[in-house]
Amino acid sequence: MRAKEFLIERPIHEDESSSATQFNSELGCMLGFVSADATFEKLLAGAYNKKLLNAEGIIAQSTKDKEMYKQDYFNKWVTKGADIKTRIGYKGKVGWDGVGQGNQGGVADVVFEDGATHSGISIKESSGITLTNTSPKELGFDYTGDIFQSYFADHWAEWKTKVIDKVLAAAKGGRVIGAPKTSHLGGNDKIRAIQYNKQDHTDKAGTVYPAGTYSIWYGKGPNKDSWKREPFKEEQIRKAALSGNSLMQRVFGDWYQTAIKNDKEVLAYQEKLFTEFSKLAITTIGEALEKPQALSKLLQMSESKPYYYYMPAGSKKAEKLYEVPGTGDSSGININLQMASPIEYKEVSGTGQKFHVKVKNVANGEPGPDAYAVITLYIRYANGLFAENPTARVQELKGAEHLLWQSIEK
Repeated sequence: MRAKEFLIERPIHEDESSSATQFNSELGCMLGFVSADATFEKLLAGAYNKKLLNAEGIIAQSTKDKEMYKQDYFNKWVTKGADIKTRIGYKGKVGWDGVGQGNQGGVADVVFEDGATHSGISIKESSGITLTNTSPKELGFDYTGDIFQSYFADHWAEWKTKVIDKVLAAAKGGRVIGAPKTSHLGGNDKIRAIQYNKQDHTDKAGTVYPAGTYSIWYGKGPNKDSWKREPFKEEQIRKAALSGNSLMQRVFGDWYQTAIKNDKEVLAYQEKLFTEFSKLAITTIGEALEKPQALSKLLQMSESKPYYYYMPAGSKKAEKLYEVPGTGDSSGININLQMASPIEYKEVSGTGQKFHVKVKNVANGEPGPDAYAVITLYIRYANGLFAENPTARVQELKGAEHLLWQSIEK
């Protein structure tokens, strides 16, 4: 088990964050159902209110998060939305699930009227949005906080302490870890960095940085006011690190992602942790997915109404628009999902722990030997190593037609 498989490939830049991707893709697609030439500015001005569900709520959310708006990217999704509307023939009002909800209610991101035959459209943008955001708890794990810490606390603490040791030593030696080489560092710079304070100094806001402390820049999101620079004593950093994850610690995780290629010493500590965890994961996940409805929930196939699932073309993937069957009594569709074979661990390069789960529909009897879909399941620090706890995500589905997903062609 290679330790780097548990890491995201590079630090996440906020302009490329999943929330910004959601904002532009979902909201842009929704506006495409209003008009092929709809604009963000006219939305905020209320020009489309009569064609929207909960127009006031959409405008309020859009105004609140308008810093995430990227005109060119947004407009591409307006065009995609207009094309999808033509292909499925929907003519009613539309709404928006909104950023950050994670499909905790209905699965649709672009929402249709209650009386419509379908609930709406679920959008997967390959650069940011996954098929299902879930928790490892849904996969049978019983824990709190960081799943790796919870199950293998000693190995986790040993690994993380070694990372902290390396970064603090480098900072104390005069390096500013994580900072752009040409940037002047202020209190609200949107960066993640750490610097050792060799002498006392006070910034323009009056914050004192005592000699012997470490200045850490950290934050999250597009709002500049949410980014901070604060002084920390070494014992504060170590105590926080062993207590769990936090935004302040992201700089240590970002350093590790670049150091892992060459630092075999610290790599060895992580390999001990993740080798043990991988053995546990295969058994635990397999048992969890054998339970009734577990696979349907994971694949977002537990909705009463049918809905549409859209994924744009990528560098290696063709555009996909599917109709996903509903499971209500009126649908006339029988779905009973089971694993077609034991879970398989797959080697990856640099991004999380990856499993393949083969799934078949046995509602109408045992299907043929090749009549199965394959879902790709990850457990990883998707929101920043040491900044937030690991998540579980379904990021890919192949062979969806074997689960009664119907492809809608142009």
